[in-house]
Parts: sequence; C-alpha cells; structure tokens
Amino acid sequence: MIIDVHSHLFPPEYLERIEKAGGALPRLSAAPLHRLTISERLDLMDSQNVDLQVLSVGVLQPYATDPRAASDLAKFANDSYIKTCVDSQSRFAVFAALPLPDIDAAAAELDRVANERSVVGVALNSNVLGRQLDDPSLLPLYQVLDERAATVFIHPSMTYDGFGDNDFGMNRSVGAMFEDTIVTLRLLFSGICARHSRIKFIVPHLGGTLPFIYGRISRHIDRHEREWRESGISAPDGIEGLQRFWFDTAVRHAPALDCACVTVGHSNLVFGTDYPYLKTTEELAVRIRNIHDLPVPRADQDAILGGTAAALLGIGSAANINGKR
Repeated sequence: MIIDVHSHLFPPEYLERIEKAGGALPRLSAAPLHRLTISERLDLMDSQNVDLQVLSVGVLQPYATDPRAASDLAKFANDSYIKTCVDSQSRFAVFAALPLPDIDAAAAELDRVANERSVVGVALNSNVLGRQLDDPSLLPLYQVLDERAATVFIHPSMTYDGFGDNDFGMNRSVGAMFEDTIVTLRLLFSGICARHSRIKFIVPHLGGTLPFIYGRISRHIDRHEREWRESGISAPDGIEGLQRFWFDTAVRHAPALDCACVTVGHSNLVFGTDYPYLKTTEELAVRIRNIHDLPVPRADQDAILGGTAAALLGIGSAANINGKR
C-alpha cells in the first residue's frame, strides 16, 4: 500500500471564498499538476500504484476572527473534500479543516465530520492568524484533540517574515522549512506533546531543518524531556524527543531522506509529495524510487510508503478522528 499523506486539492469556488474573505491563496504557478482533472489524477496515482492521497487545504485554512465566517469556510472545504472522496470511491481521504481561532467552533466542526469515514485527522497551519500553536488561547484545542486521539497534520502558513525587506522569493521555498522546524520545537518545548501524548503530529518536509541541525538542538530537547519526566509527565513506551512526531518525505533532495532516516528513524517517516507541487507527472515515480533507494530493508521502505501511515490514520479499518478502530 502506498499512502500520500501530503496532498492538496484547490476547488475553484473555495479559492474564491478564501480570496473574498481576505485569506492567502496558494501559488498555483508552482503547482502545474493542479490542472489535472480528478480522473487524470487518479490515472497518475494508478500508474505508480499510489492507493490513497490524503487531502488538506494547505495555506487555505478557514481562519477568521468571525467564528461564523470561519465555520462557513470550514464546512464548505470539508464537504467539498468529502464529496471528492465519495465520488472517487475512497481513493482520497481528508484531514479536516478547523474554523479557528474559536475553539468552540472548531469543536463543533469536529463533531460534525467525526463519523465521516473519509476524515482521518485534522489539519492545522503552523500558526493561526499569527498565533503560534503553543499560544495559551489554543491550548483547549489540544484537550479536544487528545480526547479523540486525533492525527494532526501541520502545514506551514507561508508567512515566515525573517528575511528582511527583500526575501528574494525565499518566503515559500525556504521560509516554509523554518516554519516546520519552529512549530515542531515549540510543540515539543512547550510540553504540548508531553501533556497530550495521544495526539499524533505529522510535520511535512522532513520537519524542515530538524534533521540537519539536530546536533545543535539535541541537548535542548533532552533538557526539556527531562523536565517533563521530573514533573511526572512522559509519553507512553518511552517515546521522547523527535520520536513524538512523524515527518513526511515531501522533499526533492534525495540525500536529505538519508539524513532524516538516520536522525529521526525510518519508523517516524511517512510518504508525502505535496501534490500538486510536482514539476512533472514523472516526479511522482522519482519520489517513490527515492524511498526504495534508502539503505533500509524493503519492509521498512514499505512502512514509509504506506504501512506507518495506515496505522496512524486507521486506513483499512473503521478509524476516524475519534481514534476508534
């Protein structure tokens, strides 16, 4: 089984609604495969034996200060994706969008879609209208997600602003990697992962720069983990540090996969492509081949390509965002 946990679909009407609401739009010029119809997309998946793609809204999160407006956007996005799943005979699944920052509205939307078989988790951006994910106002959300043992896919918001007056176009290509890095460490250092260990967090792009700067941050991770253990909070089965997260493989640079495999472990990697942000249809085959080229046993390669994600998401069972099987 091959499961792509990081893919997007941009319904034109939803794009119009987001733009009307003043939200950020995706850069479709960098996503040539968005022009493919659903039928063509399925043909491409079939050509590479990809069984399932999990859809998420990416930067098109239904975040708004008006809870009603946010709820309407979230409902439209989720219903659109769910319909696509039904029409495609379950070749797609959904990370549900939440109408944040209103926690009550988010909980209501979770309740509304919780029993949809195609909904296998929720999607969050790396910040919510400028609030970091460890912001005190968002902490009640994690209690809701922990109670459901939810899988949470985190996507960069493409709003990193640390490049100065001229970002030379690095906001998305480089800034997103910093967002992945920062949000992971904030969730870890703040204790959110320790306090809510039933939540399964998936971070894209191998966690940004994490595998490459691990030597600089490992002692900080160890210190925070020690502090949480001393306070009586620890993850089950001794899972600590970056092992509390899963990281998708949506990168083009194959040597980066080797680094991540050594640093975070192959059991914490899941296949992702960031579809439709592929240069050509042939790139899908390259991404899969890169996994098969990793110096790990074939069974571990298969786990990265689909087995680990199937377990996280309850694919092939009756699991949903309530964590039931």
